[in-house]
Amino acid sequence: MPNLATPIWEIDGVATSGLLGVSNSLAYRVHEAERHFHGRERWYGIVTGSQSATDWAGNTLTPYRAISGLGAYGTDANDEALILGTADTPTMSGNVKFDLHRIFIVASSSETTWKVQLIYGTGTMAEAIAADQFSTFMLKVDSAAASSPALPVDVMMPRGTCGVTKVWARGWNASNNATIDFFVGLHEYEG
Repeated sequence: MPNLATPIWEIDGVATSGLLGVSNSLAYRVHEAERHFHGRERWYGIVTGSQSATDWAGNTLTPYRAISGLGAYGTDANDEALILGTADTPTMSGNVKFDLHRIFIVASSSETTWKVQLIYGTGTMAEAIAADQFSTFMLKVDSAAASSPALPVDVMMPRGTCGVTKVWARGWNASNNATIDFFVGLHEYEG
């Protein structure tokens, strides 16, 4: 129980542990927001060569690729993009949480609207989808230039646990077997 006799003005003068302190406390949340906006960001593409069961991301210029079904998410095992495996985080020593927060689209075979689904979980992709562990975002490629947006697209997902949480992506387009190529930006936290 907090000491209710302590004057509220003392909050400004008391040191806190931030993300290393009590989860979801005021100090924890403030530090989380501070690190979100003033932390370091890392960008990844597909690991060159064959992706293993745990190593999916690489510090490369080779983009991930998601493949659409016909007016639906791609359903073949090769249609989803393996984004982050359990061996891909932490990217910086000492960090225990991460969130993928930006995507940079570099190519699309279709000039129509895309819906992209980011899936996160500790089991399989199908289990994560069934548990409603995904976010979606929309984009449309510039038809005149057949190119991507000039800047990364902000996306939302809950924080994942480094070394535990995996991330996948699926694409939905009106065209069957349409492809979308992209890189992901993520940042990590101490606690």
